[in-house]
Amino acid sequence: MFKGDQPFVLPPVWTASLAVFCGTCLDALIRYTRDMVDLPTLVFARFAIATILVGVPFFLSGRRLGGWEAARFHALRGLVHLIAASLFFFALTKLHLALVTVLGFTSVLWITPMAWLLLNERPRAIAGVAGLIGFCGVAVTFIGRELQGSLGVDEIQGFISVICSAVFYGLALVLLRKRATKDGTFLIAFYANLFPAIYTFIPFLVLGQGVTLEVLPFLVVMGILGTTIWVLMTSAYARAPAQLLAPTEYTALVWSVLIGWWLFKEVPEGLFWPGAGLVLLSCALVSFASGKKQKAKPTVTNLTD
Repeated sequence: MFKGDQPFVLPPVWTASLAVFCGTCLDALIRYTRDMVDLPTLVFARFAIATILVGVPFFLSGRRLGGWEAARFHALRGLVHLIAASLFFFALTKLHLALVTVLGFTSVLWITPMAWLLLNERPRAIAGVAGLIGFCGVAVTFIGRELQGSLGVDEIQGFISVICSAVFYGLALVLLRKRATKDGTFLIAFYANLFPAIYTFIPFLVLGQGVTLEVLPFLVVMGILGTTIWVLMTSAYARAPAQLLAPTEYTALVWSVLIGWWLFKEVPEGLFWPGAGLVLLSCALVSFASGKKQKAKPTVTNLTD
């Protein structure tokens, strides 16, 4: 209902859930175009288009870049982010959409040990238990594919790629925490796309096969989806505690199964569901532990910088 002349605003949980849905659509689109565009072109276009979509409103709003200190830091984080994204995109060309989604959840498990090493954040016992459960889930999923006899070279490459991607993505999130209180969300989003676009420009020119009119609309939609995810997540986390919104990430499993079945005729096989259950349980334990630890000091994303 409307109150006076106030416009309707989607509740934070639904906003975050919509962002997760957009993320799954982006993953599905990457998998759909795997035979239409090469990886260097795909990665460059994804970040270059998003840089424009974020950069134009950033500069039109009168905001300024954060100086050399911020640029150097985000240049490093941009490299980590690029490696994570490239490995994840590669995995999407090798594995079923739902399987990549589940294995990608393990990035949450890497945050705790990395935060301990880089930020001196002492890990809790429940985080260690969750990590063990999560990696058991990965092992169960892997063994299930092996027992079924469907684990070929492509799938092994996909498994290795998505797990390595999760490691680098976890590192990117930990690095983000070092600057989250200093840089605004617009600046972070701009740098997060700008530096990967710069890094992949030369590989795109040398190794890329070019962009055809057939694939150009898909690349533009990828850039729009990537920007939309950031806008929705920023809006959601600005209006609700992280521990309330964290479970919405797990809806990606539902969407990936449904979209994978509808678009690619992919049906989870082997020990997918037992393995997925263990991974989701481990992530839920980490989220619960983080939520309790931060309950006394909830954080709000800054939308004004």
